Amino acid sequence: MDWTYERGDGRKKHRWNKDVPGFQPSRKGPVGKCPKSIDEQLATVILNNGVPYSAFEDEPEQPDRIYCVYQGTVYEAVPTRPGISWHAYPWRGDLPGRQGLPKKVEDALRDKADQEGYLQEFEKWIRKYS
Repeated sequence: MDWTYERGDGRKKHRWNKDVPGFQPSRKGPVGKCPKSIDEQLATVILNNGVPYSAFEDEPEQPDRIYCVYQGTVYEAVPTRPGISWHAYPWRGDLPGRQGLPKKVEDALRDKADQEGYLQEFEKWIRKYS
């Protein structure tokens, strides 16, 4: 299935002027920021190489989340317009109320990072933000 990435008109919440992923403090907690070099075309490619996850396994066409890995960084995509498009940001599971990555998703992302030559960076991200 092909998914469509959509940042949203004027949306800058999850992007900054640095060319590295990271988190910016806010009153509600850290906000994930994507590297400035990830444009919509690259984001679409990353999204379509992601691992879909749904709390209900019988809905693979419309997952709850899509987890991706790019240069070792884990990204989480959520629907912007359900059934139509997705928006992603750097993932971290160490925030209050957040759950860690499901084991099968983490294993699949680890394999992808390894295939792309970014296993060390992936393991570092997981250690830091799980």
